Amino acid sequence: MKPQSEPGSLLRILYWTLPSLLCLLVFYRGLLCWFQQDDFSWLTLEVHSTSDFWRMLLEPRAQGTIRPWSERFFFIVFRKLFGLNAFPYRLFVFLTQVANLVLLTALARRILGDRLAAVLMAMVWGLNIALLIPMAWTAAYNQILCSFFYLSALLLFVRHVETGRWRYYWWQWAVFLLGFGALETIVAYPLVLLAYCLCLARVHTWKTLPLMVPAALYAGLHIWVIQRASAGPYAFHMDGSLFHTLGRYWARALGPLPLSQVVPIGQLAALALAIALTVAWIAAMAWAGPKERRVAVFGLAWFLVALAPVLPLRDHLQDYYLTIPAIGLALAVAAAWRAAPRWAAAMWLLVYWGCSVAFLQQGIRTYYERSQAVRRFLAGVQEIRAVHPDKTILLAGVEDALFYGVIHDEGFRVAGVRNVYLAPTNEGITPRPELRPVSDFQLPARATLDALEQGLAVVYEASGGRLRNITSWYTALASALLRPTPPRRVSVGEPRLEAQLGPGWHEIQGYHRWMGRRAELRLAGPQSPTDRLRLQAIHSEHPNAGPARLTVSVNGLRLGSVVIRDHRSGEHVFSLPAALVGVPEITVTFEIDRTFRAPQDDRDLGLAFGVVELI
Repeated sequence: MKPQSEPGSLLRILYWTLPSLLCLLVFYRGLLCWFQQDDFSWLTLEVHSTSDFWRMLLEPRAQGTIRPWSERFFFIVFRKLFGLNAFPYRLFVFLTQVANLVLLTALARRILGDRLAAVLMAMVWGLNIALLIPMAWTAAYNQILCSFFYLSALLLFVRHVETGRWRYYWWQWAVFLLGFGALETIVAYPLVLLAYCLCLARVHTWKTLPLMVPAALYAGLHIWVIQRASAGPYAFHMDGSLFHTLGRYWARALGPLPLSQVVPIGQLAALALAIALTVAWIAAMAWAGPKERRVAVFGLAWFLVALAPVLPLRDHLQDYYLTIPAIGLALAVAAAWRAAPRWAAAMWLLVYWGCSVAFLQQGIRTYYERSQAVRRFLAGVQEIRAVHPDKTILLAGVEDALFYGVIHDEGFRVAGVRNVYLAPTNEGITPRPELRPVSDFQLPARATLDALEQGLAVVYEASGGRLRNITSWYTALASALLRPTPPRRVSVGEPRLEAQLGPGWHEIQGYHRWMGRRAELRLAGPQSPTDRLRLQAIHSEHPNAGPARLTVSVNGLRLGSVVIRDHRSGEHVFSLPAALVGVPEITVTFEIDRTFRAPQDDRDLGLAFGVVELI
């Protein structure tokens, strides 16, 4: 379908900007959101060399994903340019979304042949509940950027169909391949393109087949190389639950079901309203002409195909997974708008936007307030460090929002504050089995008692959003609250755990510590025959280092050895002899068959260690 002639200049400006203006009106607080959760993990990326840069850009992280453009490159460059000023990050996300809305308007106008329907389609997608998290949380930029690649590639293909010029087709190839660096779900794009051709440009169908090759290779490589979780939220469930998950996503994409989370309308009433919206859409399609019906089928196919890669994640249903599928939903709605009586279409849109906007405004306010609480919390801890520059900081009363919003993803490291721990009595945080245990962030009881007794620690209460010094009170009760048991986990780069280290260690360097040829540390003994010893031993990239054979013993009993050849061989697990079960404390000994010296360093270096623990 060819677009209609352009309106006057003022209307033309409104035509191209209205979806973006509405997006800004609804999501403006997202521009002011600060960092939280996974943002801090990406902000910790530090580049010290060219090899560092390429490794950080391309090595698998976070469930085996490789997203160099939307996560690694984005955060590395912006951290270098703007530090912890979140506004430039947020502005760039918004500008990308503005580009998406302009691209979608141009694409919809060509597919629908109707300017008003094109603008409505952009507004339906731009105000979908799926956009809440990407427009509020910088770590979800991958959804916005992948949408840009999807829309750019398809628009280029449509231009190829319209003009017959092959340069558009080859540019589409380039954009599609670049999309793999934004989000792995770009793998579904060739199937979306196939649906477009089958519905609206059948003579060009054969041109989609070559794109299937890199998509299939990427999918196969991802399945073959990346180890999938067998349990937990990221476990795949290829069974009948796929249809139930699909139904849940469809109901959420329409708006009423998410609204029930913030407005007391009840889930049954919300579900009934979602069903009514679905039935109304089906009725409009029954009265639609052949062209509108084909467009709607393409939109529905887009929704299903783009959602398919995440449908097996039955236990990890996330609204932001709907970001790209919701473009297809918007296209199907725009086709129905053209087919239905104007009064019926207007009512449908009013219900949809009413539900979505109410949910989005409440949600964006929540994310904004949560991010500001994170900012105040980190600023408060920085002030404590300024007042107590040489003391260990213990935090009591930390709640879920601050723990998972700051501490779990190394917010203190990003803020440049070291030697900060949860107090060992902070047990009110809800465990999440798929994440690191809360105990990893607590200072062990023995180290806490020693630090308090020597006056080397301060304790602050964090509940209620305000940090209060409770050191005197906590110190008076600590001997009754805590037992001086040895820790099950020792991070050798933490100064407060130095008492657990035996001979053979060099001084702390960054967040790790080097051993020489032989080193020892002490841990709590295993309490179960299933306990195992896990260690993070990191090989140096220095050319003089060479491969290293590490031998591990516990209380003189040899557990085994492992050859470490490169800096990524970090994690190793050893079984423990049954004879050690019940022993109060064990001594772990590490021996290496070679050491090396770096330039201008007279130390004999073996391996750099991070964490040694029982799991």
